[in-house]
Amino acid sequence: MLPNRALETAYDQVVWVYVYRDFSRRGQDRDAERTSWRFGVTSWPQLFLADPASLKILAHTGRKPESFLAAVARTKVDKTRSQAALEKTQAAEARADKLEKGGSVKLARQGIDEDDIVVRYLSLRILAKKAPKGIAARARELLAVPNDPFRYEVCAVLGKQPGREAKEALEAVVAEPKESLNPNVLRISAVRALTTCGDAQSVETIAPFAGSGAYFNGLTRVAIDTLAAIAKRHPDARPAVRKVFLASYPEPPPASDARATRACIALAKRVHKALGGRGRFPEPYDEKARRRLMQD
Repeated sequence: MLPNRALETAYDQVVWVYVYRDFSRRGQDRDAERTSWRFGVTSWPQLFLADPASLKILAHTGRKPESFLAAVARTKVDKTRSQAALEKTQAAEARADKLEKGGSVKLARQGIDEDDIVVRYLSLRILAKKAPKGIAARARELLAVPNDPFRYEVCAVLGKQPGREAKEALEAVVAEPKESLNPNVLRISAVRALTTCGDAQSVETIAPFAGSGAYFNGLTRVAIDTLAAIAKRHPDARPAVRKVFLASYPEPPPASDARATRACIALAKRVHKALGGRGRFPEPYDEKARRRLMQD
């Protein structure tokens, strides 16, 4: 989009911030990482307008000059609070530095309840390693924090700390990943955690994603694996899981689409294995073979 004459009228109306990550976690990438945490960004590219005082995302602009200018025109901010917000963020960055350089559990327990999301996130990572039980006890509250990197970390902890509260909180995220910039990956994180937290009641929540037939979506594979794990741990879940799997064989794409065909067959084999590999997997995998496999 830049430089672009169509955007010249907006050049002086916003402060332009370009955030690039090389994932080295050194130098500028460390700063870029923290910026990504602040705005909950885990997929790229993202283009949005943010309030300089609260750092809240106010509008997603789209990637065309027309949509960008329209977003700028309808977005208003209070510039008088920006300096105070900058000083507050700088102080939070100093606390974050202490946490990242080896903060204590005591410091992390204080930081997990701060307003600053970077401090909260770094505190969470310390507690995940040194005091994970406290996170599981607050599962629903912490999964409600509208920040994807933070919630990914919570899901990872809950997957190792099974309990009823964790299970119900994870199921709620799977059903509706609220205020997420990357809802598919947030669902993947929650479904993966249900591998250890889920039970027979979780099957209904996970089933739509296992049976979606979306062979290019990692969520489909994770959902199938999670249901298989639940069925192994909970015998009462096996009839429902088996029913889901029988309906989960994906529809074969046109034979001319080699990439889709490979992905489709890989998913079909995954379902077949989850069902116990009843007989040899058919070749070719076509609609006739699919219907035969779906017979109970």
